[in-house]
Amino acid sequence: MAEQRVIRIRYTSSDGTTTTRDVEPVLFASTNGQWHLIGWCRLRNAMRWFTVSRIEQASTTTIACGSHTIDEVGTPPANARPVHGPSD
Repeated sequence: MAEQRVIRIRYTSSDGTTTTRDVEPVLFASTNGQWHLIGWCRLRNAMRWFTVSRIEQASTTTIACGSHTIDEVGTPPANARPVHGPSD
C-alpha cells in the first residue's frame, strides 16, 4: 500500500470459486472479528472487500495504482457487518 502498487492475489470466494485478481489496495479493516483487504478490483472494475483469510497467495506487481481513495470504500458487505445481539 505504501508503494501504491497493484497486488496480484489468488482469492477463494465463499462459494469456493478461486480467481486471480489484480487489486489496487486502499486499506485494511477489521469487522466482525475478520480482517479485510479493501481495494479496487481490476477484474470486477469495482471496490471490493476481500476477506484476508481467503487470500491464498499475494504478490506485488510493478504496476502503479490509480487514484482510488478511502472515500470510495463504501459500507461493508453483509458478511462483513457486525452481528448484533437481541438487545441491540
